[in-house]
Amino acid sequence: MSEPQEYTLRWRGRETGPWPVSEINRKLDEHEIGMGHEILCQDKWITLEEFFAAPPKPAAPPPSRAPGPPPPPMPRSAPVPPEKSAPLRLTVSPSKPPEPPQAGAAGGAIVARPRRRLVFAMLGVFFGFAGAHNFYARQWLTGMLQLLLSVATSLMGFGVIASWVWAMVEAVVVRKDGNGVEMI
Repeated sequence: MSEPQEYTLRWRGRETGPWPVSEINRKLDEHEIGMGHEILCQDKWITLEEFFAAPPKPAAPPPSRAPGPPPPPMPRSAPVPPEKSAPLRLTVSPSKPPEPPQAGAAGGAIVARPRRRLVFAMLGVFFGFAGAHNFYARQWLTGMLQLLLSVATSLMGFGVIASWVWAMVEAVVVRKDGNGVEMI
């Protein structure tokens, strides 16, 4: 009795297996794998969807030549244009976005320089009403909120005193930038 043919699966470059078709079907049924996985079939990677749409045909052995006279030469004709290939289909699956490189990580990652506290405090004192110190410290949302508060209070006739007081408190209290790096 012959053993069932086994196939290697690949997902995002990681190969697993070999698995028989019955095990691949079980994994599909239990949602351990999806139709976007690739399968190595006849030395070619294809998606499981393509694999199950047209089951593989066993590779036929090359025909053996019977002894005898060589076949007559084929007449020359115009070159045959190559067949058009099927359009490329991309399968997109939801996934987690890649994590940004950590500060100080090895492997050539870009390391962010720490921000200077003195520059942060001076920006807070002189231009804090507009959130300049928060933009410097990469705290974009807080900077935008301060800028919007300044515009809103100015239009209402109160001036920028509220956001300036907020900036004075931040200039003294805040010690880390928007990436969580301690300011020097």
